[in-house]
Amino acid sequence: MSEYFWIEKLKDKPKYKLGQNFLIDTNISRKITKLVQGQLADPIIEVGPGTGSLTNELLKDNYRIKAVEVDKAASDVLQERFSGIPNIEIFNEDAMVFDYQTLTGPWWIFVSNLPYNIGTRLLVNLITEVPVIHRYVVMVQKEVGERMVAKTGTKDYGSLSVLFQLFTETKIQFDVSKNCFYPQPKVTSTVVTIQRESLFDEEIRLKAFEISKIAFQQKRKKIRSSLSSIVNEDQLSKLNLDANLRASDLSPEDFLLIAEESN
Repeated sequence: MSEYFWIEKLKDKPKYKLGQNFLIDTNISRKITKLVQGQLADPIIEVGPGTGSLTNELLKDNYRIKAVEVDKAASDVLQERFSGIPNIEIFNEDAMVFDYQTLTGPWWIFVSNLPYNIGTRLLVNLITEVPVIHRYVVMVQKEVGERMVAKTGTKDYGSLSVLFQLFTETKIQFDVSKNCFYPQPKVTSTVVTIQRESLFDEEIRLKAFEISKIAFQQKRKKIRSSLSSIVNEDQLSKLNLDANLRASDLSPEDFLLIAEESN
């Protein structure tokens, strides 16, 4: 059956406010599934499965899935489509308030065609608060993916780049054409893999991320001004950092040094 068969079972048209752009190209779903690289029956949490294009491919590889879908109509379609399959639990809940502390046991893998309206916020929350998720395979807006991996001093570099580079190894894998979705989104999507291992100094890295947010909120100011409430010029000099630098000139490792110095 084509993906349109399941989409047509929805009572309403796809909801723009929920960021619903359903993946209809099973070749893309298969490519994403290959990037999961889990072991047999590894647990997966999938957010925003819609009518189940990606879910269907994951189940073919015998992964155990918790699927979190906020839309009741889409959730009902998932229940019908995967009725009788023991490897899946479906939760009709908002991913932003879902209790991720229920993800116990072994490492979890997060897989999602992320709704654009919550994608960045959700990933930041999970990276900083849910370390049991150790691998992510996600589809995001192309510009978000570019910000995750942006190098110091480039136009896309910001606090999101600092977070992902301090906590993860993130790689852009491939772009996805607008033609692979219904309805077609207005932006290009990209698939990103994120490896998030346990870190012995997570608390100080989180502080470095918070400092970077302060700096980038005043990114035109020199750090002697934007970070004056956190670190003084003598401390910057001790770290071999020029007080005339701006936020975009500081690498993630520089923010980490500032966090350690101000601790």
